[in-house]
Amino acid sequence: MDKGYIGETRRDSMKLLYGMTALAVLGGATLQAEVPELLELVPEAKGYELIAKLNPTRWGADGYQVDRTEALDGKLKRVGYLLKLTDRSGKMSWVFTAMDPFAETLAAVAVPSPGGSISQTYVNNLEVSSNVEGVKTGRFDRGNVEFWGNDYGAGNAKQIPGASDSQYDFGDSVSGGGTYGSMQVHNFQEKQTVFAFNHLGQNQNCDLGIGSSPQGHPDWTFTASGKNYSDAELYVVGQFDDLKIREVITLNPARTRVTGVTDKDPLSYAPGEEMTFTITADLMGQQPTVPYFLAWSRTGDDGKSDRGKVEVSGEPLVIKTSIDKPGFVRIIARLVDRNGAPLRAKNMWGGSMDISFEGGAGVQPEKLVAGAEEPKDFDAFWQKQKERLAAVPMKFKMEKQPTSTPEVDVYEVTVDCAGPRPVTGYLTIPAGAEAKSLPAQANYQGYGVSRQTPPSGGSKDRIVFHVNAHGFKLNQPKEYYDNFTNEIKSNGQIYAFDPKQNSNPETAYFNGMAMRVMRSLEFLKSLPQWDGKNLTAAGGSQGGLQTVWAAGLDPDVTLAKPDIPWCSDMKGDSKGRIRGWFPPYVDALGYYDTINHAKRIKCPVEITRAGLGDYTCPPSGVAILYNNIKSPKKIRWFQGSTHGYVPPNPQIIEQTGR
Repeated sequence: MDKGYIGETRRDSMKLLYGMTALAVLGGATLQAEVPELLELVPEAKGYELIAKLNPTRWGADGYQVDRTEALDGKLKRVGYLLKLTDRSGKMSWVFTAMDPFAETLAAVAVPSPGGSISQTYVNNLEVSSNVEGVKTGRFDRGNVEFWGNDYGAGNAKQIPGASDSQYDFGDSVSGGGTYGSMQVHNFQEKQTVFAFNHLGQNQNCDLGIGSSPQGHPDWTFTASGKNYSDAELYVVGQFDDLKIREVITLNPARTRVTGVTDKDPLSYAPGEEMTFTITADLMGQQPTVPYFLAWSRTGDDGKSDRGKVEVSGEPLVIKTSIDKPGFVRIIARLVDRNGAPLRAKNMWGGSMDISFEGGAGVQPEKLVAGAEEPKDFDAFWQKQKERLAAVPMKFKMEKQPTSTPEVDVYEVTVDCAGPRPVTGYLTIPAGAEAKSLPAQANYQGYGVSRQTPPSGGSKDRIVFHVNAHGFKLNQPKEYYDNFTNEIKSNGQIYAFDPKQNSNPETAYFNGMAMRVMRSLEFLKSLPQWDGKNLTAAGGSQGGLQTVWAAGLDPDVTLAKPDIPWCSDMKGDSKGRIRGWFPPYVDALGYYDTINHAKRIKCPVEITRAGLGDYTCPPSGVAILYNNIKSPKKIRWFQGSTHGYVPPNPQIIEQTGR
């Protein structure tokens, strides 16, 4: 949503929705603004103007529903927050709190941004109203706020009376980086949080609550409690003197792009050679009335960092840097407003993404070496796992499913397997296929747990098995997958991320997943329609990890097509390189790292995408994976591509070898 007002139609519609503005004059008297949703709950809260409105459980995807931080101009006398939460049973709880202003700009009293303004201070004349039992209501001479977009620790940095140094509560310590975020109002005199909205960009997994949390940390940190609510509304309101409302023309994110290029092939730099990045904000003819900036950062596998911010003008941003050893430089340039809030646009999944360039360049990626040695008994370990698998007879069920494509038969498949669960997935076979007539392909899924439903059709020239990573039941209600997600956690960690579970390679979550990969290939090879020659494995991210396992563990695989492969060089940070989003490293994970399986692959491998801006799967690890493949190989590097985003018309650097 564009910020502020664009044209008279939006301005007039907002007057109807939120009452007359302070510019409206009747009989020589200025009318006070009102926020109906606030007056309905707190009738005495008169004279407040709406500054911003949002749904905290959709903030990461949608941003503001209403944003008037640039449109309102006047002296702010009071700032207030109305939070309304509706739980899954339909019960609504609310709190309204107001105080004297604690920041210079309206954006700074709204949702904080990473790297933006930080407000960690006492506030005067705190008032609290609420229907939540236990929340202290009334007027208090002082309170305190913790507003920032960065990570934070539990230490009581401001020495707030009564706050803990070990618990996240009403006195914490903000860091200089990160994006976790805190938007908290506290009544420290009552040792109580009034409301908290943390982990700001996580949508339903945000931390959200009224009063102090009854479990865990009092300020709701790490609770992921946003998922408990079917609806959430947060109103930021203010009382003003001399209020004026400006017409603000802001950028339309859908018509804005940030692109970056290097002065030469981004993978061809020598140690110490200057790299020049030219970054352009393309506004596509828009002429905003407020300034925008490119906030940039440089990090790299050399441990060095730099950052800056320049106002968007007709000239591009030029960043010059270098790295003196094999490795990669990472450049991020985000389009932000004057308060540091990033401009966001819808992505292909219905969420949102920053308008940014995230890319990089490398020095001698072919010389990168692994962060950890391969386990000495690697082959013996996997031989043992194959023997465990062989001890379980390969019994399977195939249940034919309805399909809108009569040329293709669709089956729900369950295959017995070693480990905690069977192989499950959907199989498609061209109808009427003769024996030994078709190539076969296994498609493996990315990280997460989501409902798997029957495909409406399938390939007409091959057998395809869509294998989920977990062996769960197929096509179940949402509640089943929610419960399953919780069941596969270990010691409070999301699946595959528990160091204790991972300390033994046979108890690691990846063990069962790898067993299902091997069994899924055995199942495909048992089908009478398979031609006995052509067997492809493919998948992206976690599916790319499984694809590499498939090719390394089964010599019958004839083509592997991993895309943005996950878990490559999981201990690369031991060499000073930027760490990806991996499970905490323990030695047993070496049995699952793609770079070790790559050495055993005999078939051609096509790494269909590797992002120079992807730091879920850092380019250094993908480069080592590629280096370790000794069979015919191909990789396609995408400039400006992150894990989940590929820019339009990207620069693609293709390498081949063996």
